[in-house]
Amino acid sequence: MMKIQKLILCLLTTAPFASAFSAPSPAASFLDSIASIFQNGPGNNNSNKGLAQKRSQLKSDLLELCSSGKPNEIDRKDVEIIMEELAQIRPFDNTASSPSLQKEWILAWTTEKEINIFSEWNISGEVTQTIQNGDELINLIPFKKGGGLSVNGVLSVPIDDDGDDDSSSRGIRTNFEFSSATLDLNFVKLTLPPVGKGWFDTIYLDEELRVDVNSRDDILICVPR
Repeated sequence: MMKIQKLILCLLTTAPFASAFSAPSPAASFLDSIASIFQNGPGNNNSNKGLAQKRSQLKSDLLELCSSGKPNEIDRKDVEIIMEELAQIRPFDNTASSPSLQKEWILAWTTEKEINIFSEWNISGEVTQTIQNGDELINLIPFKKGGGLSVNGVLSVPIDDDGDDDSSSRGIRTNFEFSSATLDLNFVKLTLPPVGKGWFDTIYLDEELRVDVNSRDDILICVPR
């Protein structure tokens, strides 16, 4: 119980899964490094068998790397190298509005310390994010002994003519704002005040893999349920 109480205090000042409980700070390092990729766009010859084989190999390499140890044991730079290659050959540009984004996703790896602490403390073995009905967001961290933490929110895709000159994020950025949060401890359910909004850029997406970088410069790598 003490661990849960400490986590709640942490979560109210930090952020699980795309900054659920804190205002985002600007992402810089990784997104800056691949801005030119977004500006130039990936190749359009998606029927090329060589590209398909390369995507398949890179996805396999990325997931193998992410499962090779605990999150804090894996070098972020090694992950980013594969991410950059995937971003250049993603199947389509407009990932934010793609129907492929609308499903339940299992978090395979992340740099978010506030999420990783749940597995490090053996509280949860899985974290999911569901995007459905166009603009609904549901983050769920189920606890191994029952109950869990859920955070719901609303999504929106920025309009091109909204005055944002950041062309690197066009078509791949999704804004989010959280609207409710519930902590289920089995014997009681607590409603928490969700304080958080920001964005995530889906730099790679297909039916087997989703790769995001969010407004806190955290990486989220997900696979479908």
